[in-house]
Amino acid sequence: MTNRKSITIYDIAKEAGVSPATVSRILTGNTAVRQEKRDRVNRIIEKYNFRPNALARALSETRTKVIGMVLADTGNPYYNSVFAACGNEAYKRGYVTMLLNTFSRPELEDSALTKLQEQRADAIIICGGRIDLAEPDPAFMQLLETTLETTPIVVGSRSPMEKIHGVAVDHKKSVDIAVDYLISLGHKDIGFVFTGTQYYGTQEKVERFREAMAAAGLPVREEWLIDVEGYDCKSGREGIDRLMACAKRPTALLGLNDVITAGMLQGLLEHGVRVPEDISLMGFDDTYITTITAPQLTAVDYDYNEYARMLVEAAIASIENAEYPREQLVPPSLSVKKSCAALK
Repeated sequence: MTNRKSITIYDIAKEAGVSPATVSRILTGNTAVRQEKRDRVNRIIEKYNFRPNALARALSETRTKVIGMVLADTGNPYYNSVFAACGNEAYKRGYVTMLLNTFSRPELEDSALTKLQEQRADAIIICGGRIDLAEPDPAFMQLLETTLETTPIVVGSRSPMEKIHGVAVDHKKSVDIAVDYLISLGHKDIGFVFTGTQYYGTQEKVERFREAMAAAGLPVREEWLIDVEGYDCKSGREGIDRLMACAKRPTALLGLNDVITAGMLQGLLEHGVRVPEDISLMGFDDTYITTITAPQLTAVDYDYNEYARMLVEAAIASIENAEYPREQLVPPSLSVKKSCAALK
């Protein structure tokens, strides 16, 4: 650095080992920066007697009106539904959404958060990936802490820390609705095909399934609790192949999401099992997938417009440092279609 006139916040950031956004936030009085970094930057500012001009200050304080969205898998219709609804909700409030797909890969999650900071997104919404792990990943938690120094974060999950708003699906209520509905149709022998036991949502669903069955005085047969490899149709068919090897079959089945459930439907039909005449079948999410199968799939539904409202409101509240509930649950409901029938 040669003279004071040539110094910019980018020079300050480089020497301090921080991002330009961090320097900008310190200059504008934003408190969401760790004291150690604040002190380091301020020492360099004093060293060069740096004073940003009015135009630079105005530019640093200008919001981009962009909300970044980091999604685990845009190939999953659940995440597509969340993103589409958030995009519409953000637009109504004068914002646009920027989508980054991580394919559930940690290194892409890291890259996505860094990129959104560089693009100066006003806030970031994270859905899926490491945020949903039952046992928090320390490296990811540290990444969140670092990101929060410049950019507010909202998660479509339970809140992982005090500074982050969480808007989560009510997994327990979802299972209660599904089990109650099948029992109301006369079913007592019920199975469940699921995946992702490292994630708290799956753990909550499976645990609640056991609790709901026990509360109804119904046994849970372990061979009907089938843990499959992935969230796709192939895994659903795999679950049915394993189920068909059991000495006794259930009269009703749950699938963890719509795609798995659609694969289960394919598997049942391939084995000559009729739905719903022989086995009733239902799942969770109620995305467009449930309307393109034959029969159409009954599912537990999440009001994606309401889900998006909660997420976007939480993001804007974080941007504006406004009061907003730290934890919220998305209420589920039942979407009855053609894949379940009363037990004869």
